[in-house]
Amino acid sequence: MDDRDRLLVVLLASGYTTTRIAREMRLSRYTVAERISKLLDRFACSNRSQLVAYSYVHELLRVGIWPPRAVETGRLETISGGS
Repeated sequence: MDDRDRLLVVLLASGYTTTRIAREMRLSRYTVAERISKLLDRFACSNRSQLVAYSYVHELLRVGIWPPRAVETGRLETISGGS
């Protein structure tokens, strides 16, 4: 999973809508929807909630931290404006 996909999962875990994710990531709604669809297929999840749960179970997201953060430290670890 690349940094953009990690950020996408972090935003999903934070409850962002497709439109809001698109704004944050400076992508079209359709591109975001396509990326989500590819992640769902990749991890054999049937919906966004399962994808977020999968991400926690497989330690792609840090447990016990709000707002959600990706496990791997990188430029896109937190939501825009987060610490």
